[in-house]
Amino acid sequence: MNKAKQILFASLIAVSTIAAANVSTEMRQMGRNVNGLLRADSVESFQQSATEFLVAAKKAQEKMPSSLDGDQEKFKGYQKGIQEVIDVVEQANQSAKDGKLDEAKTTVEKLNQLKKIYHSEYK
Repeated sequence: MNKAKQILFASLIAVSTIAAANVSTEMRQMGRNVNGLLRADSVESFQQSATEFLVAAKKAQEKMPSSLDGDQEKFKGYQKGIQEVIDVVEQANQSAKDGKLDEAKTTVEKLNQLKKIYHSEYK
């Protein structure tokens, strides 16, 4: 029985480590895509980076960072913050679709402030 408990405990630690790594992976992808958004020289390249960013952000939104220690209330706040980030990129993407690439890039610059706010609270 003791051996079974040890295996179960090790499995739980492994799963939580993998889940945390996945959030980190998504966050790194989002960071790379922000750079792509800011460096885009065409509407098409902007939209490609926006699409990739949104996929990563939506995946990150569904996963609880290990720093929240299973706190569901904090997780709701984290999800709200990610939604705010998603909304900014969707707004920027719409500007790009409307042919306003410079305006889209200006909108994306708001992400740096959101990153500072939410990383200090949830990272």
